[in-house]
Amino acid sequence: MKHEYIIGIDGGGSHCRAVLQSSDGKIVGEGVSGASNIMSDPQQALQSIVSACKAAIADANLSLSLSNVVVMAGLAGANIPKAKTYFLSLPMPFKRIHVMSDLHAACFGAHEGASGGLIICGTGSAATCHRDGTFKDIGGYGLSLGDNGSAAWLGLQAVKITLLTMDGVHQESALAKRVVEQLQARTASDVVTITSSYKPSHYGELAPLVTACHEAGCKTATEIIREGARYIHSIIITLNEYYRSFCKTAGDSSVMPVCVVGGLAQTYIPLLPNDIQQSLCAPKTNAQRGAIGYFLQVESAKR
Repeated sequence: MKHEYIIGIDGGGSHCRAVLQSSDGKIVGEGVSGASNIMSDPQQALQSIVSACKAAIADANLSLSLSNVVVMAGLAGANIPKAKTYFLSLPMPFKRIHVMSDLHAACFGAHEGASGGLIICGTGSAATCHRDGTFKDIGGYGLSLGDNGSAAWLGLQAVKITLLTMDGVHQESALAKRVVEQLQARTASDVVTITSSYKPSHYGELAPLVTACHEAGCKTATEIIREGARYIHSIIITLNEYYRSFCKTAGDSSVMPVCVVGGLAQTYIPLLPNDIQQSLCAPKTNAQRGAIGYFLQVESAKR
């Protein structure tokens, strides 16, 4: 079936990005909106998706309604079946909507459907390895259970260290001072009260304090950043071990290309061992196009 218009979505913990593709494969419009994690806030996610789609249509200057478009959405939280099922039960304004993990969409786009691995370190963190239509995931369990190395994780670590500093357990640091200033807190109780309702996106907003203090030479911030980099390193090793085990079965000894993407990628990559840095590659295209490409591949396989 030929679809006249398809919207590809990359929905994460902080932003939702949409591209509108016409039947000839051209991107004719783009749009951006807010958070779209369907596990942490499915209602907000749907609002953000609708907003981003409307913005993409407006950008294309088309008199097109949402009921006329097919949406292929790569969304944070879609790796959790219960979250995906509930989200798809919500009333949708689209002609059709299909959902996949934002991680899978990003990986498929990064390698344009070919085999490869991808690590996202944005608001959240997760990794996957793709080969022959199959994905092997690592992480992506949310901030309370993981998301090491993510922006939200950096922010959470900064708050924890700030509280320990205020208690006298840690020495004063530039990072703790910046966190207190950002939160406009005077006491540890203030910090707890202010952050009691925080979502991952809120903690993610504190991550720039960690990276800025790290770049300015704050040892406390640098240790947090280095811990995040060690985690990314361990994930790359794990992905390669999985890939090598698959290759033994398939009789393929090629090296897996890996992309590290997200807002913290350029913070972590320089801290990785040189041999690991040399094995990394840049993504060929984005998650929005990856979502569309995956959708078209699946549709083609059905014919």
